[in-house]
Amino acid sequence: MKSFSQLQKEKPVEIGLAKLNSELLWLKESGRQVGSLVLVFEGNSASIYSVEVLSEFRGKGYGKKLVESAIDYCKNLSVSSLELNTETDNTVANNLYKSLGFNLEGLKDGFNNYKKLI
Repeated sequence: MKSFSQLQKEKPVEIGLAKLNSELLWLKESGRQVGSLVLVFEGNSASIYSVEVLSEFRGKGYGKKLVESAIDYCKNLSVSSLELNTETDNTVANNLYKSLGFNLEGLKDGFNNYKKLI
C-alpha cells in the first residue's frame, strides 16, 4: 500500500479552507440527533450540503422534514434561491428533491444539480 506522501507526489492533493456563513439544522427523535443538514449562504442564495439521516431512522420522512425546514428557514431570511447536489443514482434523494419543487439544472462536478426559487 502506498503512503499518502507517495500518492501526493503522483497526484497532487489540494486542501482548502473557506470561512462560510452557514447554519446546521438537525432533527432529534426522543432526544437523540438522528439527522442533519448544513445550509451555506452566499449573497441572496443558499446551498444545502450533507443531508444525512441515520440508517435506522430512514424511511420515516425525516430527510423530507429537514429539507422542508431548510426551505422555510431560507424563506424567512428572504433568500431567493436554494441549490443542492446529489448523486445521479440516488433515486430516493432525487425523487425527494423533485417532490419538493427543486428543478434539475443538469450535472455539476458529476452530481445532479438542483435549484429551487423561493
